[in-house]
Amino acid sequence: MTLEQAAVSRRDNYLPLRHLAALMVIYGHCYALASHPEAEMDVVARWMPGFYAGSLAIYVFFAMSGYLVTLSLLKHPGIWRYARNRLLRVYPGYLACLFVCTFVIGVLFTTLTSRDYLQAPQTWQYFSYNLKVVSLVWTLPGVFTGNHYPDVVNGALWSLGLEVRWYLYLGLLAALTVVRRRTVFTIAVLAWLGYGGWQWWTGQPDPLEHRALSQVFLLATLCAQWRERIPVSHAIMIGLIALALLSHGSGWFGPSVAVTTVYATFWIAYRLPPLPWRNDIDLSYGLFLYGFPVQQSLAHLFPSMTPLQMLPCAASVTLVLAIVSWYLVERPALALKQHSRLELHRVPA
Repeated sequence: MTLEQAAVSRRDNYLPLRHLAALMVIYGHCYALASHPEAEMDVVARWMPGFYAGSLAIYVFFAMSGYLVTLSLLKHPGIWRYARNRLLRVYPGYLACLFVCTFVIGVLFTTLTSRDYLQAPQTWQYFSYNLKVVSLVWTLPGVFTGNHYPDVVNGALWSLGLEVRWYLYLGLLAALTVVRRRTVFTIAVLAWLGYGGWQWWTGQPDPLEHRALSQVFLLATLCAQWRERIPVSHAIMIGLIALALLSHGSGWFGPSVAVTTVYATFWIAYRLPPLPWRNDIDLSYGLFLYGFPVQQSLAHLFPSMTPLQMLPCAASVTLVLAIVSWYLVERPALALKQHSRLELHRVPA
């Protein structure tokens, strides 16, 4: 079964996988934000050097985004449609979260008086500068200054900024008609992958994992372009896992994990039995957006809370916020895509 055949033959597991990845981000951040012995680490970090649960989950997010966004762009190549869909998917939920972090969490947890906080230039700089998404400010005046991981209000957003930049780059390639020219697109992507591989081979650092995540995103875009040639099989999945295990402890482990993660998203989506999941409910973005500030709030209120104590508390509170975000912000925004299509059909020729 190829990717193309799998996509049209059955339901996929992308939505459950997105929720699992969002929960993995919260789980991984528990070990960065809660109090614990220095040697204690999450399960992924214990068995996969150079990774932790959150970073592996972000690889999954980038693999899914690279594939699905490119696939959508190939099926519906209109650049304005693409820009509208990306904007409606990312921005309303993000803007609501930015407002909550600045004017609810910030007011509740700042060491300043509410008046001084709201009059501080840094407060309004945080809100206005972060409207751009692609580059972010992390601190609000007096907020979380005494936490185990001090000052940072919503550190999970660093990957969202990179993802939005790749949406912009992909949109630019689409506007230049590169995306629909498979050979040209493949050459361009392979050139970028080769450049990133050369940087890795020569030992150039990648402290924020921007290069690695970009490679994952681009590899997934290639899979979308060549989906009718790429088989999704148990044998290949087992082989990639074996290669990753064989490279464990070597410099090749990171690249092998990246390739395996990209393929694993397809394998989970199309070869595992379809999980019962309602397609009209997607809380994963809200879980991702609100997890970090909720965890920082818990760390402020309960400084001695351990990671495993924080996990159920943070997941529960974040789930409530994600539900509110989905029903009040994200779903109404996404409904505008359907309204736009209906309006187009009503326009006389």
